[in-house]
Amino acid sequence: MLAVRRSTPVTARACLRLGVDAVRRKATRSAPQNAPATATDGASGVPWGDLEVAGLRAPPPPLMREEEVYSYLTPGIRKTKVEDLSSQWDNLGFKIRPLNGYVKYTYQNQRWDMGTFVPAPYMLLHINAGALHYGVSCFEGLKAFGCKDGMIRLMNPTLNALRMQEGAYKLRMPEVPVETFVEGVSEAVKRNAEFVPPYGHNASMYIRPLLFASGPMLGLSPLAEEYTFMATVLPAGGYFSKDSGEEGIAALVMENHDRAAPRGTGAVKAAGNYAADLEPVHYAKDQGYGTTLYLDAKERKYIEEFSVCNFVGITKDGRYVTPAAESILASTTNRMLQQLAKDEGLTVEQRPIDYDKEIDDFAEIGMCGTAAVVVRVKSITRGNKVTKPPSFDMLSKLRAKFTSIQCGELPDKHGWMMDVCPHPGM
Repeated sequence: MLAVRRSTPVTARACLRLGVDAVRRKATRSAPQNAPATATDGASGVPWGDLEVAGLRAPPPPLMREEEVYSYLTPGIRKTKVEDLSSQWDNLGFKIRPLNGYVKYTYQNQRWDMGTFVPAPYMLLHINAGALHYGVSCFEGLKAFGCKDGMIRLMNPTLNALRMQEGAYKLRMPEVPVETFVEGVSEAVKRNAEFVPPYGHNASMYIRPLLFASGPMLGLSPLAEEYTFMATVLPAGGYFSKDSGEEGIAALVMENHDRAAPRGTGAVKAAGNYAADLEPVHYAKDQGYGTTLYLDAKERKYIEEFSVCNFVGITKDGRYVTPAAESILASTTNRMLQQLAKDEGLTVEQRPIDYDKEIDDFAEIGMCGTAAVVVRVKSITRGNKVTKPPSFDMLSKLRAKFTSIQCGELPDKHGWMMDVCPHPGM
């Protein structure tokens, strides 16, 4: 459980009285550089910020005579209310809504603190933060569900925690321990539990854990000394609009853009990987397509990924096939769907897929990911050739089984679901 203490905030009236956007005060005390600072703990002392956790975080150094401290106001925030969503649970879409707050951990002095719950959807960040200048950032995506028995559950958070550790290693950030990751996402869900869509609606709570260099960096060495791990949540429906429905998405093969380079960062969920798809995916949408499909950057021959999703397919002879390459992000949803395919008796193959030679061998093609689960791809266009897989029966069946496990309608025989708390609305 996160221990949170509040200090007296600077009010808007105080800021207006001083006639400035940020409140500035001169330090009125001085101390030797090596003077010991008084720590703040759970029993005594004054918290160091408007929201601060007692415990592991080291105290700040004492203020010197010429140091200045600023307290910044956030813009006005209209928080979402449950009654706002009561008629929208089946039509939430995929968008940001300000809720009760988010969970934040800070890494300083070679260790993670005990965590803080922050009610405002903003944070104070150094203008030279490594994430802003050098893209030192990776994130995850997972979901919580209001289940049939009234319990809220997370789906397989350990998989996401381990994948974030891979991203941290690649980007030279401190790893978030699995137990800290799971605690953080669980606490974010608990603190916003009333916004978990109730059982019986085609919706869930989407969770976005983020790890980034919040400390300053100038050049690639030395590395930042401060990092932030946070978990935000939002109630969400489908990632893709209902207009596509089971009719499916039309994809365009990108000939003039690459998603990721071999031996680059494509296999981790680095934030910059998604920036690389912005221009191509909007170009594709301007041409009337719903998404992009990338081939390998080296030979432009082998299938890699759709815009934000793994490629999965069922061949005409009944095999579940998905690409293998060192530049592909391993979807946690794809891993679990592979297990369900095996449970159905299908042969599962994760291997290179030669687009020109094999694309017509697929009876079904889907886009697979946490937000979308698996969405039908109705056509793929490369140059003048349009491929239209005729079916979606098996992938639809696997998706139905997967979502039934998520909401507690089918037994969780693989142990993927983790209890969080009872749903407050059930």
